[in-house]
Amino acid sequence: MNIIEDYPLKTKLLGILSLIMIIYSSILVYCQSIIGVSYWDIFVYLQNAMLFSHINIGSQLGVPPILSLITSIPFQLGFISENTLFAVCGILFVFLIIGLYLLLNEKYSPELSFLGSIIFSMLSLVVTWAVTGSNDLPALCFSVWAFYFTIKGLNDNFNYYYPAFLLFIVAFLCRYTEGFIFIVMLYYLLINYDKLKAQLTRKRVLSMIIYALIILVVISSVYISYQGNIPFISQFFEVSSNSQVSNVNVGYDLNQWYYFQHLPEYLTSMTVDNSYFYTLSTSNNNPTILSYVILLLVLISLFNFVIDPLISSSNVERRYLKITLIIIFSVLAIISYGHISYIITELLFTLILYLYYRWLSNKDNQLDFVMFLWIGIFIILHSYHPVKVDRYIVPIFIPLVYFMIESIQQIIKNKKKTIIILTILLLLLIPVNISYISSITKENPHTHEEKVASQFLKEYDADYTKHNISSDRGVAFSWYLKKYVYPTIPRVLTANNDSLENKLNEINAKYYIDSTSNTTNINGYHAIYDNNNEEFKLKIYERD
Repeated sequence: MNIIEDYPLKTKLLGILSLIMIIYSSILVYCQSIIGVSYWDIFVYLQNAMLFSHINIGSQLGVPPILSLITSIPFQLGFISENTLFAVCGILFVFLIIGLYLLLNEKYSPELSFLGSIIFSMLSLVVTWAVTGSNDLPALCFSVWAFYFTIKGLNDNFNYYYPAFLLFIVAFLCRYTEGFIFIVMLYYLLINYDKLKAQLTRKRVLSMIIYALIILVVISSVYISYQGNIPFISQFFEVSSNSQVSNVNVGYDLNQWYYFQHLPEYLTSMTVDNSYFYTLSTSNNNPTILSYVILLLVLISLFNFVIDPLISSSNVERRYLKITLIIIFSVLAIISYGHISYIITELLFTLILYLYYRWLSNKDNQLDFVMFLWIGIFIILHSYHPVKVDRYIVPIFIPLVYFMIESIQQIIKNKKKTIIILTILLLLLIPVNISYISSITKENPHTHEEKVASQFLKEYDADYTKHNISSDRGVAFSWYLKKYVYPTIPRVLTANNDSLENKLNEINAKYYIDSTSNTTNINGYHAIYDNNNEEFKLKIYERD
């Protein structure tokens, strides 16, 4: 008897997918170890991981803590390296793809879910940030599993709601904006209200409320005891208001069509633009024809999703009145987006989809509505906010892959042919993916210069840890020097009517490391190091 043959196809493909993703993720982690760390936030996560390991080299505890908490575990075992953070992200990336596969299986066959999951893993923006140490993909991993367990809780066993809620909290504390997945989870339960209502006994409701309160009280107590406040509350109001963000932020961009314009580059690119290693942006890449094929498929599916219920011949009581009300709410949502608050827009958008499902849908396509909501929720959120960073929009790639598969099914209407088409897309994507990974797998020249400068300072002053040091890339040099380095950015000081000299005197800095500001001189300081690199200039100044 062949034991493997006894397993259902879904389980077999899950095993194969897991093996593929372990190998693939390991390759990405290896490549990232060559690239190194460049992005400001990632150094913050490394600093916090050190703090959670009882080694304080500076911290910013207001940022989401989960990724740093997980990374601190191997740190405490002695594996203190940026590669450890990459490996943690690599493990979570494997679980993300497995979660996506299981989620897609709720609508599609195992074969289609298998192919769709691999295609998602090879999209250029996903590859760019999968294992960098950024929290975007890890947070998405927890979100996917939170939603998947919500489905299981409704359809299989009430007890799945407990890990669903816990994983939502973990996703939120991994990346605060990922908390919007809760709207998606609630929406799914609302459109299944009758089934949900049948589950809700007094005992179950009470136990769930107690469970949720215990989690929230513990988290709030920890924050208040250590920080005196709950940081994500203030960050929520900051995200809710454009006025809270200064134009000195490198990602400041008021173009609300930014993400729509750059979707082709995010999906598939053969190589990265030359400026990538400085900006860590994929928006300047040249997309391949595959991007437009995928987008066309998605648009066809979305068009059918919106139009089919409206032109359906089914007899719906007061049909035109309901359509009129939905149109009115849609107009209000558009108006609220630019003139009131994106929060109102999010709520109206959710209400519109709820009414659309209740009044016009045939009720057989629940996940279509959920995925459409998923796209809208995150597009509205990130297009509204004045800081536009490519990686922010990666959550919508889950529903994009979903609707790509849906479109092929609608057009082909044959399972075997649909599998063939998806396989062809995957085979075309593989060389694109290989080329893209190859193009980014080289050490970031800026990172290299910073590491060399750090080594110089260690050799120049054996007692450097006893002195105050400042830099416009303070978090980076805190990590390289394993000592707190004050972040002091001249352009931010200027915007606040302050000066670099005043700030350095205030903190009594013996050394200032200029990594990005291109200063030519600082009063009261002299240069002791100059890398003489025209493209990535770096200087170290010492107090006279």
